[in-house]
Amino acid sequence: MKSPRFYLLMILLLVPLVTGMGSLFGDEPAGKIPAPDEKLEAVFLDQMGVATACTDVSIDGNTYIEGKRGSGTYTVTFDRIREIVFFMKEGVLKGVVNLKTGDSVELVLKSDRKAYGRTAYGTFRISLGELRKMSFPSQDGGEKGRGE
Repeated sequence: MKSPRFYLLMILLLVPLVTGMGSLFGDEPAGKIPAPDEKLEAVFLDQMGVATACTDVSIDGNTYIEGKRGSGTYTVTFDRIREIVFFMKEGVLKGVVNLKTGDSVELVLKSDRKAYGRTAYGTFRISLGELRKMSFPSQDGGEKGRGE
């Protein structure tokens, strides 16, 4: 039979290991966001009506939105999108993707996916289910110059 000292020693050794692993099971560390391949800008409008302008925008590190339409899965890259309007219908998150060409498509989205970006204040993260709209300013200098 093991002595109580053995168990106490094991606990003391395991506590620092387990407490240091919190970021593996929880949210990302503050200030860290996935680094997207492209440097794109977007304005997020949340369900409370708060607008947030961001650079380095991504959804889970990707520069496209992915959703279902019928039995198929669609991906639309951000550079083709003018805006995405999010809404809940019968407990399902949907997004109307309005393209720069004037066409649009409605997709069923996963509400737990997260959008990321950088603001003038720091990093930004929001679940797609908390968004009302995501707009992409003109990348050709029309609405907003890139300053490059």
